[in-house]
Amino acid sequence: MLTQLYPFLDPIHINADLVRRLRMLADDAARLQQTRSVSSVLLQSAPRIDEWLIAQTPAGLQLIGDISGHPQLGDRMAVTSPLWFADPDGRWVRTLSRFYRIGAPADPDTMRQVLTSMAETYATEDDANSEGTA
Repeated sequence: MLTQLYPFLDPIHINADLVRRLRMLADDAARLQQTRSVSSVLLQSAPRIDEWLIAQTPAGLQLIGDISGHPQLGDRMAVTSPLWFADPDGRWVRTLSRFYRIGAPADPDTMRQVLTSMAETYATEDDANSEGTA
């Protein structure tokens, strides 16, 4: 069934942290519906993502990039949780976990390199997983 393809859909993964994050997301959605904007104070404290590219994953759309000021990850290359909302002017995105300020996207050459590397990794994993099967 669906949970075999997408294990995160299984209700067994529901925990207090997920419920808390979903409530915060719902509160932010209600504010965005009313104001269509995010406070500058909130954005000043939000992590920033630069040299990013977008990836469509089984979990949804996610950004991969250089993150700075993240409360748990610090400053490093990372993948965001799935995107829920994005500023039409390109200043911020809202993931399941938090807002991010958006910096410059990765240049086309960097995007090609990352996507090629990801494709090669997945192809190698698929080859390894299919060995010994008919």
